[in-house]
Amino acid sequence: MKKEKEGLNLRKEAFRKMEQMHPHEVLVYISMIGSAVIFFFTILAFTVSKPVEVDFFKFEFPKSFIVSTVVLLVSNYSVTKIMPHYLSDDIEGLKKWMGITFLLGLIFACFQIIGWKELQAHNILFTGERSGAYLYVISGLHVIHMAGVMGFLLYLLLESHKVSKDVVKHLLYSTSPYQKVKFKILSNCWHFVDAVWVAIFFYFLFSF
Repeated sequence: MKKEKEGLNLRKEAFRKMEQMHPHEVLVYISMIGSAVIFFFTILAFTVSKPVEVDFFKFEFPKSFIVSTVVLLVSNYSVTKIMPHYLSDDIEGLKKWMGITFLLGLIFACFQIIGWKELQAHNILFTGERSGAYLYVISGLHVIHMAGVMGFLLYLLLESHKVSKDVVKHLLYSTSPYQKVKFKILSNCWHFVDAVWVAIFFYFLFSF
């Protein structure tokens, strides 16, 4: 009986927290769950489609994927610097860290493309074995998610640059609850795509 009450209280607390969230936050979290499910089933399909022969995986793991993972982990640190600068009303520092994070995202995307070329060099083609196609699909899906988050980051960066030129807008910008929500969404989305790639990376690493 006691455990049932504790479980009921936990559910009530969870619903209360959800009610306090901005609707956009709720939509983002639901989207994250949906994306996680898509990645899970795509990786599952990749696992099932592996050929019986292990020759398919007898080549060196793409070094570019390793470099891109390191870059993404560094960006995971840089994105944590964005919210503190917003809360302290340091718009120049805010722009700096958003710019750094965006640049790291671009570098990550470039190394992903190089990684695909490395796969092609080993005759693992998108139109070849199903397992090879899944490698491109899974990493490509992640790049698409990354591009979406980077687009949002670029929007916030341009917005903050515009606001920094206007004193009145600057005052409203730093005290806007919705603006805080947008930076919170950015941070959570960035951490999500980072976590997804790290999971994909280690799965790929032990598959080769």
